[in-house]
Amino acid sequence: MNSEENKNSNRDEELVQEYVDNDSKTVNVGAGVRIEGRIDGAEVSDISGTMSGTINSSNINLKSSGIFNGDMSGSDITISGNVEGDINSDQYLIVNQSANIKGTIEYSSLQVSYGAKIQGIIRHKGSVHSYTPNLDPIEKEDKFENQPNDVEEDV
Repeated sequence: MNSEENKNSNRDEELVQEYVDNDSKTVNVGAGVRIEGRIDGAEVSDISGTMSGTINSSNINLKSSGIFNGDMSGSDITISGNVEGDINSDQYLIVNQSANIKGTIEYSSLQVSYGAKIQGIIRHKGSVHSYTPNLDPIEKEDKFENQPNDVEEDV
């Protein structure tokens, strides 16, 4: 093997090694691409095309050209396209103006932009805090004035 062939061989090995080490757990469904099936365990999923099935990814970003039919779950989800199915967000769900959603949404934190379309059920995850209104100061005084004295003393 001469030195030129050796350089080319080393360069090819570096390229192969670069692809092996680049395990970013990212899924991209480009515009015009149609995919059916299941994505599970991805860190980031960007969808600009059409997907039918289920997706479980930490970060899901459905672009305005994206169409999703099925069930999606993740920590941080941003919807700008069309969804028909269930959305389950463990942390943040952002619904942008161009979004059109039909289905059930479960969220911990929700942000909906003006103009977004949502049809279905929206359900908050976690505990629901009750609200007790503060009494007006005049009402407090009335309550205490109408109560009998606790103890009377004889002198």
